[in-house]
Amino acid sequence: MANYSLERFRTQVLSGEGLARNNRFEIIIPPPKGLGASERYGADLASLYVEQANIPLLNIFAKPFKIFGPTYQRPVTSEYGGEGIPITFHVDRDMKIRRFFEDWMHIIVDKRQFTVGYQENYISTITIRQLDEQNNMTNEIELLEAFPRNINLMDLNNTSSNQTHRLNVVFAYRYWVNTTSNIRANEARQSFAQNDPRRLDLQR
Repeated sequence: MANYSLERFRTQVLSGEGLARNNRFEIIIPPPKGLGASERYGADLASLYVEQANIPLLNIFAKPFKIFGPTYQRPVTSEYGGEGIPITFHVDRDMKIRRFFEDWMHIIVDKRQFTVGYQENYISTITIRQLDEQNNMTNEIELLEAFPRNINLMDLNNTSSNQTHRLNVVFAYRYWVNTTSNIRANEARQSFAQNDPRRLDLQR
């Protein structure tokens, strides 16, 4: 008997499991340590105005290996796509979002001396969350040691009277981790603590 059938697929999807939608997501971009409090409003807008992002890739690099018989691929290391992940933002009228990323990049490489700053001052942890139709988090990934490495061109065009600016920023990072299970474990512990009979007895 075949494992796949249209009726089984429909039952699985409609039973409550559903399918993940690519327009249900949330991005959190905290400012790095090296930026002062005045730049934090730009960070809030950046998280609010995200238009498009990606869930990062994961690759296993392998090398051909042969002892006897057919050659096989032997895993060597893993790569998390840290060379760059693009995120696209709507741009506010005063361009606070763009200046936020400009200021961030200027603490990475000084705009006058062109010296590179200390890593602890310019890295951040970017959080990418998949949401369901009720805005519940179903999957969470953290990009560790992340920083913007590229701000793309923004077009100026007299014939585009009904269009708004988009800002595309490419972020580099070291690697990513899936933190979904940690969050759900914490939620379970909090739920248990709230419903703990001993706690209820103390409230009586």
